[in-house]
Amino acid sequence: MLRFFILSSLVAAAGPALWGQAAPSAVDFVQPTATVAAGDQGGTFFGHPPDPRKTRRYFIAAEPVVWDFLPLGKDEVCGNPIPPMIAANRDTLMLRYVQYTDASFTTRAPANPTLGILGPVLRGVVGDFLAVTFLNRTHQPLSMHPHGVHYDKDSEGAYYQPLPGRGAAVAPGARFTYVWQLDESSGPLPGEPSSKGWLYHSHVNSDTESNLGLTGLIVVTDPHRARPDGTPADVDREFATLFMIFDTTAAGPVPPSAAALAPADAVNSLLFANAAAAAKAAGAPPRGSAPDKELTEAGERYAINGRIYGNLPGLEMNEGEHVRWYLLGLGGEADNHTAHWHGVRLLEDGVRRTDVMELLPASMKVADLVADNPGSWLLHCHVADHMNGGMFARFVIFPRAAVGADRSPAHAFLGFPAPLTAP
Repeated sequence: MLRFFILSSLVAAAGPALWGQAAPSAVDFVQPTATVAAGDQGGTFFGHPPDPRKTRRYFIAAEPVVWDFLPLGKDEVCGNPIPPMIAANRDTLMLRYVQYTDASFTTRAPANPTLGILGPVLRGVVGDFLAVTFLNRTHQPLSMHPHGVHYDKDSEGAYYQPLPGRGAAVAPGARFTYVWQLDESSGPLPGEPSSKGWLYHSHVNSDTESNLGLTGLIVVTDPHRARPDGTPADVDREFATLFMIFDTTAAGPVPPSAAALAPADAVNSLLFANAAAAAKAAGAPPRGSAPDKELTEAGERYAINGRIYGNLPGLEMNEGEHVRWYLLGLGGEADNHTAHWHGVRLLEDGVRRTDVMELLPASMKVADLVADNPGSWLLHCHVADHMNGGMFARFVIFPRAAVGADRSPAHAFLGFPAPLTAP
């Protein structure tokens, strides 16, 4: 832990020398609502602590990371050549939500590789509370804003005027415990699938922060259709997929000088602001001009969970399994996606049989399939430009007879378990 902060401080101190003087950004005008000096002033729900017998506790940190959109270095699914601009600029400075096992924030919880850039999955059943202690390990104010659940103003996690709540903008180094209730309106209706998926993301400068990777999933299950651990009883396996075009020009490539100062998990995110300012100072084209659009297009990554050209691993299942997909969309006006599965048919939100689902920014859908067609299949966005840009992955259905045993991953459900806290 000490090493993390020492290396982060070194990079922060070297930032202006590496990038030039930073210009004011949107976050420079934010007055943090939770600070190190004030301590954690969260943990209540409309002024009262939640019932510990119904509360699931999570410990989530926002941390900088050097993210590789193409870790395999090639397209092993469609065999497409990787565009030279992408092959030469695979690594990007981003931010991630990372789960820890307790309030010391020293031991990371196991991460599911299928989630890619997505943060940890937070889950419970209708009637539960989620108490999420958030630690900001970046240089800028951040938050956690949930969709779909019930919260008071302090746990809204969104910064705007007037009178933002205490958890609206958590300062660098500070903590805040959000409390969210999974009330009846958070869960599925009787005719809907047994669980619902809701987004969460940072909402201080929302669009920029989602683009940098700060987003994740909340799963709420109907208690009458749940196992004792809260997972849906009528489902054998879960996946979550975020279809989004990431603009890497917002952060910039990883400079050799920064890589020499710190390992990938300790690069201070001050580099983001300084990189953008340095690009402008160096004579970047005016916003909206033809050269600016060309620069933006070169920096776009057409990704599923932050991976491109079939580089998302682990979408594997066994023949006969009932598999639930939580489909998410985010981004800008170009993020109109049509997720298409080859070889299978799905039930969308319990009402429509299809193999293509439409997603707009901030869409949240549930799709169920029965893995009845063994093979290696394509999952992709059917928008031609997005498919050509690498927005596809492979999913595999292993036949029952394969080596006499199931071959897909043992951990079938998303999220490191957070049991109800003791009274």
